[in-house]
Amino acid sequence: MQFIAFIIIFGVIVLVHEFGHFYFAKKSGILVREFAIGMGPKIFAHVGKDGTAYTIRILPLGGYVRMAGWGEDTTEIKTGTPVSLTLNPEGTVVRINLSGKNIDQTALPMNVTDFDFENKLEITGIVIEETKTYPVHHDATIVEEDGTAVRIAPLDVQYQNASIWGRLITNFAGPMNNFILSIVVYSLLAFMRGGAVDYYSNHVQVVPQGVVAKAGLKDNDQIVQI
Repeated sequence: MQFIAFIIIFGVIVLVHEFGHFYFAKKSGILVREFAIGMGPKIFAHVGKDGTAYTIRILPLGGYVRMAGWGEDTTEIKTGTPVSLTLNPEGTVVRINLSGKNIDQTALPMNVTDFDFENKLEITGIVIEETKTYPVHHDATIVEEDGTAVRIAPLDVQYQNASIWGRLITNFAGPMNNFILSIVVYSLLAFMRGGAVDYYSNHVQVVPQGVVAKAGLKDNDQIVQI
């Protein structure tokens, strides 16, 4: 039970902390590529309309917010990597599948030789023994090797291109949320306990079956004479 309580409490703390980063990153125009609860292999994933992949991972310890251009967030595709491309009617790539899973029956197979998902927004590779280059949509999705679908990260939605104020509040929001959480929790605990004990009050609070209860005193009786 202590271990379960630790997992729940730690999970709430992490969730509140990471939500602070998540919320203010979005307000600052930074793309949040993934909001994860837990660590390790994913057991659930959902891509929202906001472009964020919401995932639950198998180890219930921690969590993270994956912001475009923050920390070690990069997209790596080695030369010669086989991918499948989903194109829209205009011939623009809207999904790059690195997982090897057959997601789209009409996808175009390619062996990548070069790509730029930050500035030029294009991908180049060998298609049926011919080198071709395709434009990539600004909001295209990349399905990573573990099957997690996240948005690509053009420069205009990366962390370093947000305003100074936006970056400051995004960094500070996590600890700030934990500070607010502690105030809320301790306030609730104080109210649940009925407030602080006032030893100068002359109103008696009687313990059931105690000595003064047996003597006939009740709650809120006052001692007027000794």
